[in-house]
Amino acid sequence: MENQPLLRNKRFLSIFSIAFIIYISNYMVMQTIPLYADTLGASAQMLGMVSGIFSMCALLMRPFSGQLSDTEDKTILLRLVIVGLLVSVFGLAFSRQIWLLLLFRGLGGFAWGAGSTVCVTIASGCFAKENLGAGIGVFGLGQTIAQAFAPMLALKIGEFYGYSFLYQLNIGIFMAAFALTFLFKAEKNVKRTRKYSLNLKEMVCFAAIPPASLGMSNYIAQGAVTAFLIIFAHSLEIWGIGVYFTVVAFTVLLTRPLWGRLTDRYGFLKVIIPCQGFVVAALLTVFFAQTLWHFILAALLMGVGTSGAQPAFISECIKRAPAEQKGSAGNTHYIGLDIGYFIGGNLAGFVVALTGYRSMFLLFTLPLILSTALFIIFDKRRAAKAEI
Repeated sequence: MENQPLLRNKRFLSIFSIAFIIYISNYMVMQTIPLYADTLGASAQMLGMVSGIFSMCALLMRPFSGQLSDTEDKTILLRLVIVGLLVSVFGLAFSRQIWLLLLFRGLGGFAWGAGSTVCVTIASGCFAKENLGAGIGVFGLGQTIAQAFAPMLALKIGEFYGYSFLYQLNIGIFMAAFALTFLFKAEKNVKRTRKYSLNLKEMVCFAAIPPASLGMSNYIAQGAVTAFLIIFAHSLEIWGIGVYFTVVAFTVLLTRPLWGRLTDRYGFLKVIIPCQGFVVAALLTVFFAQTLWHFILAALLMGVGTSGAQPAFISECIKRAPAEQKGSAGNTHYIGLDIGYFIGGNLAGFVVALTGYRSMFLLFTLPLILSTALFIIFDKRRAAKAEI
């Protein structure tokens, strides 16, 4: 385990750079794949599937990703992940049929399901225990920075040079990431026994299911926005919509520390209710949107809501778990995240086909409102039983 200053921590700088590259590509593809599928003549339902299959395959990989990171050589595993992602974008770059987009996007989901875990595992080995929280906080900035500019950059490249060229550019990006893996060697695993399990109790913490389920409703809404916001804006002849994702990212960056302090001071419920309200307000703003400024306002509301919601969901899942299930509690949250994005993208496609884009954003406020109300009711009952 290393405990050097960040700028001299070679292993951390290398894994930070690799993860940053992966995040850049992920956001580039995530925001443009519905547009590319649309140019190939995909129906609204197929657009939802193309958006959602990534999360579904990542979800299928979750039960094994932690076990792989704990037992296999993490450096070799990281290289395999990058190769998988490289093959995925290579396939997207040269696919002209929807079923091929689904195939290669699904492959990318499997690689991401393992890659997100192995990257954070390698990063956590770069710091002593007393500096771990601060180190992982810096590591997480890479994702926020990538989210701030990658979607806008991808939309510009796609508009001027085509989406096929964009994905070919990502091939070069992943080749650079692969080369970086030879600049360091990950910390060796303490546990080397290869014993993989599908025991549900080891993958899911049942005590964490209520907050993870509430989180899933939030991610369903975000999945719908990811799949159809850009296409909806273009249908209104509103361009430059990539600024929406930049505003969301910077709002998250600026407000997350405040939400963290509020959660510690006032507790989960008093923070998550307004956060869910901000997300509902964002969806309603999109429903009424007529100009780019309306979308920017929606981005501010979405950024404020999601910046407080995600860490609150994670911390509440972990707080409710027994000491020996902290890891599975975090994994339970991410399972809810993957399911949410999968349901959001796919369900939104069917709703759009029936009602149109605008009404879809209005209807997706219902899961947020209902799930929050049910959580409050059941949480009060749980608290009352605990007092008896």
